[in-house]
Amino acid sequence: MTIETFAPYPFEGGLNGTTLRDFFVWCARQDASDIHIQGGSHLVVSRHGRLRKASPFRLADDNLSKLIDEAFNAEVRATVKAGKPVDRALQIDGDMNQRHGLKRGERLRFRCNFVQATAGRLDSTLALTMRIINSEILDLREMGLEPDLFDALLPPNGLGLIGGITGSGKSTLLAAAYRYCQDFFPDRKITTIEDPVEYVLGRPEDILEPTQLQLVRDVSSYAEGIKAALRRAPSIIGVGEMRDRETLLNGVMAAQSGHLNLSTLHIFSPGEAIPRCLAVVPESMRESIANDLLGVLRYIVVQTLLRTVDGKRQAVREYIIFDDQLRDKLRDLPFSQWGRHIDTIIKLEKRRIADQAWFLFLEGRIDRAELVQATTPSQLRELEAGRAA
Repeated sequence: MTIETFAPYPFEGGLNGTTLRDFFVWCARQDASDIHIQGGSHLVVSRHGRLRKASPFRLADDNLSKLIDEAFNAEVRATVKAGKPVDRALQIDGDMNQRHGLKRGERLRFRCNFVQATAGRLDSTLALTMRIINSEILDLREMGLEPDLFDALLPPNGLGLIGGITGSGKSTLLAAAYRYCQDFFPDRKITTIEDPVEYVLGRPEDILEPTQLQLVRDVSSYAEGIKAALRRAPSIIGVGEMRDRETLLNGVMAAQSGHLNLSTLHIFSPGEAIPRCLAVVPESMRESIANDLLGVLRYIVVQTLLRTVDGKRQAVREYIIFDDQLRDKLRDLPFSQWGRHIDTIIKLEKRRIADQAWFLFLEGRIDRAELVQATTPSQLRELEAGRAA
């Protein structure tokens, strides 16, 4: 594996709210994905899936409290100290004086999570995790999507689900899909409900820029956001996560009424999506909701990011596209067997994430440690046995 060098930020101007924001911008320039700050520890960044110390010093707990007040506001600290985690978006804008190293019109956004926790020798300290959101949305055509998935990603209506663990690129993929739609299908009106707003989707040249609603600030829940969206003649409704019954039911209703609803789930395989959705509804409703889901589902994608030997990361994904043939087959099975049938199809066609990780390993693109992380023990034994045969 290539060992990359990484030098911490020097903080030549000392440490205060202004230099901390300078540091945030520097982290984005270093191609970091996350920033981790907690009392008693060094400032740390995640870069290409690896943790790196990003400050030459450890941050004292009392200094961290002052910094949060300066870089954010005292309300955040007070809320967290009261035992309530806080999710907040931070935006840093450039100006004529190139403040924080950003040019006029340049913008960086961060998704921030604040908690109070025990960390090391500190019984109670603040901990801040920041996801860096790229200013430029990736071009969907350059993301390596399989041709059939690319063609299926923006159907006229229905429900599309993007799955994966935290940090697997779900939001990045969805933002690229929305931006592609804006560029090539400008007559389709887009609205999203997010927690918080991450990528800013609109551009001045758009005929109609997407509206992005943020939970708590703009709407109380995803379900309420979907209901509000339906009154605004959208073509596409983006929902941050299918996390509860009301969100699911309203999402299915929106899809049935002719809208395209795109959302995410924390799942490890496409076959987990339907059982995960049905788990949030009463048992007496599950068969009915399963049939509704089968009618509106257009695809389920699960994506992950693998660390490559050149120190970068590559997205790999497994997916199922719902066509008439698949729907007919699933209707012949009890809905409790749908997930297993979907995963079996992907396995037989050798399109699992495990299969793709194996091919990348054989090509020398990832090392064995990363292969082990991307597969279960049984999958790895199966793949190695196939090679030996």
